[in-house]
Amino acid sequence: MEQGSWELMVKRIYRQSAAALIASAVISIFFTEWRFSLSILIGGLVGIGNLRGIVWSVKALLGAEQAQSKMMVLSMFRLLLIFSALIILAIFGVIKAYGLLAGFTIVFIIMIKEGLIAAKRES
Repeated sequence: MEQGSWELMVKRIYRQSAAALIASAVISIFFTEWRFSLSILIGGLVGIGNLRGIVWSVKALLGAEQAQSKMMVLSMFRLLLIFSALIILAIFGVIKAYGLLAGFTIVFIIMIKEGLIAAKRES
């Protein structure tokens, strides 16, 4: 996959995820409490932020010495930050677990869909 094509794919993932997350949060506000809708948005932002961190790590460490170990350390640090922020939000009762799962799943499904489309285009 060429550099320009995967950058376009990542941008499509960002756009589609934002639209799907906003739509699902707005729809869910009519059926559930505000924390669930907020949790959908936060879960989606975690998914998008994680993808953005992976893309940044790959760009920054491409061709570097010991790129695998550096990427592992960056990934562990990123996951520690995400986990810490989610724990703090959960302690204060701001988020709901199922909402986080829904938001993260929306982003994950869009990533899988775009990946399959790109793989089909390549073959």
